[in-house]
Amino acid sequence: MNKILTIMWKDVRVLFQDWAAVALIIAGPLVLALGLGLVTGAFSNSDAPTIGRIPVVLVDEDGGQLAAALVDVLTSDDLSDLLAVETLSDADAARARVAAGDASAAVLIPTGFSDSFTPDMATGEMPASVTVTVVGDPGAPVGAAVVRSIVEEFAARADTAVAGVRVGLTQLAGSGAVSPVELPAVGQSMAAAVFADSAAASAASVIRVETRNVTATGESFNILAYFAPAMALLFLMYAVTLGARTLLSERREGTLARMLAAPVSSAQVLGGKVGGIFLGGFIQLAALILLTTLLWQLNWGNPLSVLLLVVAAALAATGWGLLIASLAANAGQITSLGMALTLLFGILSGSFVPLNDAWPVLDWLSRITPNRWAMDGFVALAAGEGGAAVLVPVAALLVMAAVLFAAAALFFRRRQGALLTA
Repeated sequence: MNKILTIMWKDVRVLFQDWAAVALIIAGPLVLALGLGLVTGAFSNSDAPTIGRIPVVLVDEDGGQLAAALVDVLTSDDLSDLLAVETLSDADAARARVAAGDASAAVLIPTGFSDSFTPDMATGEMPASVTVTVVGDPGAPVGAAVVRSIVEEFAARADTAVAGVRVGLTQLAGSGAVSPVELPAVGQSMAAAVFADSAAASAASVIRVETRNVTATGESFNILAYFAPAMALLFLMYAVTLGARTLLSERREGTLARMLAAPVSSAQVLGGKVGGIFLGGFIQLAALILLTTLLWQLNWGNPLSVLLLVVAAALAATGWGLLIASLAANAGQITSLGMALTLLFGILSGSFVPLNDAWPVLDWLSRITPNRWAMDGFVALAAGEGGAAVLVPVAALLVMAAVLFAAAALFFRRRQGALLTA
């Protein structure tokens, strides 16, 4: 056992003496996770920006009942947290304020606006349309769009009210309940009932802004709790590839022959080499978990469950590294195949972009990667789930490792002969 441990430790020291490799497998995932965290705002403690106190200038050249109702809407208490309205008397001055960027929008109510909604009670005909103008600042498109939507909603409700008056008059006339002589007077009364009370016509209900403070009952999910393990697992595949290279590079350089000349069995040498690959991957994952915990205060979850996941993920990744080594003819091929498999597994498992609604085929393919199973476990722990949540991922990773170890051993015997005695 001591001989196996000695070989394991020797391989790990060789791996971590390569500062370029260490920088890649340790600093690489940290830098990528940091960049993704900055892009997604995971390091921002500020609340999301909100829309409020949009500067608006208002000009009422009509003075009618419906215009007064619109003014009441824009200056109502319900919208006081959303709009900061200033009343002017000159439309040109209001346009100039918007052009100078002092207001997000100007609402211009022209003369005849109120009358344009009142039909001729004798003929039922509507007068010429007179529209409210909303002038928006191109530099504040969101604020201008909010003001425009409020005015459009108000106009739509006014149209609905007018249509109601016209339908009522038609029904009264058709049923004979009101004589044609009395129809204009009744129409005037109905119009007065709809538009006289500007408070009622204003629809304090056109739009209402409510501010509520919501206190979360549980811990919020930090997006770094997804990207940190995703990047660590991505580079884990590369780390075990570097370890697997030693199986062929030491054979080429004659190191294996010298080890076998010592009082060490081939099983001990192979066990030490495989153990070294596993230990290198385990140390890399453990180091990244420790660093992200210290640097970003990430909560990875229950320590024992995290340890089980790390061990299982490192074993499964080691199995893939051994399989690559058993299929490659030289160390260069191991590097090429390992890099290709690292990127493929990263894409399939959603290391770069979460695949929440992936195609069924893509979801199935992701299950052949250790990244996917380990990510399921890490995300579940970060979301506050208990240790039972990692049982299925750990079991899947261990089964994967066993199958890959067996396949690698078979390929070593059939395709490359006795590796240690060659």
